[in-house]
Amino acid sequence: MQVQLIPVIELFYLVDSVPPPAEGPYWEHRERWRAYHERSLQAHGFGPALRPYLPGSAFHRIAELSDADIARLIRLHCHDQLSGSADWRQVRPLPGGYVLRAGNVDALLPQCCSDLGDLRSWKRIAAGTGAYLYSGHPSPEISQQHQTVTFDFRSASEAFSPPAPQRSVSVPHSALTRAVQAAERELRIFAARLELVNAEQGLKVPGIEALLIHGR
Repeated sequence: MQVQLIPVIELFYLVDSVPPPAEGPYWEHRERWRAYHERSLQAHGFGPALRPYLPGSAFHRIAELSDADIARLIRLHCHDQLSGSADWRQVRPLPGGYVLRAGNVDALLPQCCSDLGDLRSWKRIAAGTGAYLYSGHPSPEISQQHQTVTFDFRSASEAFSPPAPQRSVSVPHSALTRAVQAAERELRIFAARLELVNAEQGLKVPGIEALLIHGR
């Protein structure tokens, strides 16, 4: 089984000129939400080539952001700090997280309050030193045995968003470990791009990798 852990960023920025659809959730009204996110992002200065990870969602693969999109993202995420009206210690890692893709199924998407710093939790699972995955809330129940990691979505106290496509999914431990390592490599590339844009644009965001990816 091929297992992937795909870093994504949640680009969801409200703008008065683009009212959100009255219908929801996005996975049941994909075209309306796709059009809304497209108009909203362009109103905020993002490029027209951006495409979401899933139709209608606000998640975007970090590898698909242009340098101009990254510059706009930094300015939006750190707006108060760049204007001098807030402390840098108040900045949280970029919202989003990691999609667990098992075979051809997106078994788990980032949940409420998740961010790029959640890779620490995935690394503990892959290392066999953790039995709890924080990828926002709710979180699946996790068990490991016979070189297999099982994610069970049935016992969560709240519904997954979007609903988990399977009641549980089991992946080889070795495959999950490789997926985590691949996600780390993708993050290192993204971190280098953050540093480059930060320097070229003269934004002067202090410790931008730690601030926007790992959290202080």
